[in-house]
Amino acid sequence: METKTVWVRHVAASMLALVILGGLAAGVAQAALSPRQLYRGLLKAAPASSLPPALRGTKTRSAKLSAGARSQHAVGAVEVGNADALVGFLVFPSRARALADLKAFPPDTGPNKILTTELPGLPRPAYLIHAAGNGFEVAYVVFVVDNVVVNAWAYGAKGSLKTLIAIVERDARWAKNRTLSVVRSSS
Repeated sequence: METKTVWVRHVAASMLALVILGGLAAGVAQAALSPRQLYRGLLKAAPASSLPPALRGTKTRSAKLSAGARSQHAVGAVEVGNADALVGFLVFPSRARALADLKAFPPDTGPNKILTTELPGLPRPAYLIHAAGNGFEVAYVVFVVDNVVVNAWAYGAKGSLKTLIAIVERDARWAKNRTLSVVRSSS
């Protein structure tokens, strides 16, 4: 009889553990941000101490969606920047839509030249892009984090490409971490 009681208690404890773990798993699944919540989270200003040097003193604001982004059902756009450097977050309902937007507007059009697609610390697809004209240069980094197209750019005088690349790579890593931080804050 004692063996049966121990066995019943063991089964009951196991079932209780499964119910608790199931409840926790359901809570984690429910904690995932919707695209709209992610957009709103990115729209909240990041702590000033977390900003990379080129973005210090900037404002976080919503940006107007382009016709192309609207055609992929973008939820919203967020900009953090000034006249010399900018990080943009374009939030879509899904990763597939974010990738479709990147494919519809490839980074190697017009004056843009892809310098590399190998950017340590950034998810793929990722592009480091350069454009020049009228005595000025621009360096861009564009990549996708889950359902967000992220871009970082810096603008400067001709001959400043090396400096601009260092700025956009640092800003892009900050943007990736910012996106992931907003996602984690929901759990």
